[in-house]
Amino acid sequence: MGDPRIARLAAELREDVQGLADRMFAAIVAEDETYAAMPEERLAEVREYNRRNLDEHLLDLAEQRQVKAVVSRETARRRAEQGVPLGAVLHAYRIGFRVVWESLVARAMADPGYPVETLATSMTEVWSLIDGYSVAVTDSYHEAMLELARQDERERQVLLDALIEGRVTDWSVLGGSAHALGLPARGPYLCVVADPAVPLSTIGLVGAWRLRADDQVGIVADSGTVRAALAGRGRIGISAPYERLPQTAAAFRLARLVWAGLPPGSKEAATVDSRPIGALVAAAPDLAERVTAAVLGPVLDRSDAEALLEVLSAWMESGESTSELARRLYCHRNTVRNRLARVERLTGRSLERPGDVAALYAALIGHRLVPSPKP
Repeated sequence: MGDPRIARLAAELREDVQGLADRMFAAIVAEDETYAAMPEERLAEVREYNRRNLDEHLLDLAEQRQVKAVVSRETARRRAEQGVPLGAVLHAYRIGFRVVWESLVARAMADPGYPVETLATSMTEVWSLIDGYSVAVTDSYHEAMLELARQDERERQVLLDALIEGRVTDWSVLGGSAHALGLPARGPYLCVVADPAVPLSTIGLVGAWRLRADDQVGIVADSGTVRAALAGRGRIGISAPYERLPQTAAAFRLARLVWAGLPPGSKEAATVDSRPIGALVAAAPDLAERVTAAVLGPVLDRSDAEALLEVLSAWMESGESTSELARRLYCHRNTVRNRLARVERLTGRSLERPGDVAALYAALIGHRLVPSPKP
């Protein structure tokens, strides 16, 4: 049970809540730089919130009720939305509580029947309430900031989707901008497509990222070092540089084709310049399936197809000698030679003829895109 004498003083102060709120407002604007710099329209809102907060606080004291801090929580959320720093919000509350305490003391001193010596005890009660308000303000502010962050992230994802899917009108209607995505106002930009598990957002590139079911997509500022920063991170396709964000859809299509044409498990960050055949095959999946069936069909029908394709793929990708391949694949070099020879015999194509090598390479990529082709 609280001190009934403090309750009476609070009830008396409440009779002139507007006058006390005006004094509180003047003190806050005079003592806090953030509030002093606010435009008139926002200051008018602060004045109104001050009156509502003060009325809530005095009513809590007057009725000796448990702190609910409804208005204080609303105020904290509003200031968070406006970008007012939490430190400034708490400073304003401390100034306001000081004005309230000074008014309570002045009221007590003006009352000949009030036992002034009990004010020290009463102060503990008042500051206990103040602690409750401060906790409520801090918690609500943090909750609002977290929700704002979630909203910002959701907005970024919607804007990214509009760019990736080529919905330029939606991008404009939604107020899309480079700033909203955390990107420089001017290009060049790069579109990046990678496996979902690649930790693109932690690499430190300036960009916006979208994790999707089968891949993840990023738009990054082309600093000239992007490919080097992404190298060795995982299977990654990179578009050619482009200047305007509405061009992202075309860049995304190119980056995704490059990504799709890379071997599973690859650690390469590739462009269409470095992986042109893979991008070409990925661009025509129906044709890739037919080529795969026509070129590799006799191999794929065999029970040892996986072993034969492993050696062929390693030979194609590395350009290493059979001895070096054998060491990397943990088998004898004669095994490598025999398996490559078997592929030649089954397909009727020679690994010494460039045209045949190109056909086998395209078929291998097609097999990755369509793992179970039917001849």
